[in-house]
Amino acid sequence: MKKKRVHYLINKKMQLEFTARFLVVTVLFSLFIGFLAYVTIWPVTEAFVPEGLIGLVKHQILIRTILFLIPAIGVIIGFGIVISHRIAGPLHRIERTIDEVVRGEDVELIRLRKKDEQELKNLADRINKLIGVIRELRGTATTDSPPSQ
Repeated sequence: MKKKRVHYLINKKMQLEFTARFLVVTVLFSLFIGFLAYVTIWPVTEAFVPEGLIGLVKHQILIRTILFLIPAIGVIIGFGIVISHRIAGPLHRIERTIDEVVRGEDVELIRLRKKDEQELKNLADRINKLIGVIRELRGTATTDSPPSQ
């Protein structure tokens, strides 16, 4: 079985920006939910914690939150890159094909993977139709053009 090489950072700038935004939104949402849970649960919990241990309990909550966030951030970054790869890969293929058409090269039709986003497949189908029209026009232009002298 042939092993495929996978480059997850096809459009590095776009993918890293997407991942950074994904990370910020996810971390802010998580912190908001954590804050709501803390504000809701702590007043009840505080009544059962001895006075001398309140500082220690708060410190433990903070340490455990940080220890949870570190691997969570790694997982979020990984998901962001994989998700952005599923967008960047087809976009790269479409851009490359359009560049070839602009240069006047004969191009192959765009074929995307089954798991690629449907919206990008629709765009690729429209570009393939355009390529077909261009091929027809080139065929007509070569047969209708006057002979060179």
